[in-house]
Amino acid sequence: MANIHALAVVTAIAVIVATVAYSAAGAYSASNLQFRWNDQGSFDYLSTMFGGRISACNSSDLPANLKSYSFKMTYDGENLGALQTGGANILPHSTSVMSAKFSTEDKRISEMFFSFLDTEIGGTDVTRIDSRKMSVEETIESSIIGFIPISFSKQYSGEEFSHMMNQKTKCDV
Repeated sequence: MANIHALAVVTAIAVIVATVAYSAAGAYSASNLQFRWNDQGSFDYLSTMFGGRISACNSSDLPANLKSYSFKMTYDGENLGALQTGGANILPHSTSVMSAKFSTEDKRISEMFFSFLDTEIGGTDVTRIDSRKMSVEETIESSIIGFIPISFSKQYSGEEFSHMMNQKTKCDV
């Protein structure tokens, strides 16, 4: 009788460990997703003000559990706005397209800076805006077992982020 109980306990522990490990692997896969603007090559900062669609590429062998993806844009330490998507479960070696919504405290200031920054980054340079002062913080939020939140953040310069959003991902090849 004791052997049956011991076997049941060991089996239950194995199932719990496997569930947690699989869920953690999904969160880890989310941290390695590649993102780009859905219309590859057409990203600019001004276009973020109207929302848009972002492609997320999962090039790993495991599914990715993504609660949300967002990026916050700042210029010289001042918040210009943020773009945020909802969540998605992305199968291995596939892409998911997510709708994104822009939010800001002052749309007029954001619009002005984004149009100036786009010309600066594009090489037109008709303004005296220093694109090196633009930074973008990307945040990927996921969860383990559906309720333990985990987030991953990366910092980019404005130019690096613009280039990343316009380039192909591993799923595009």
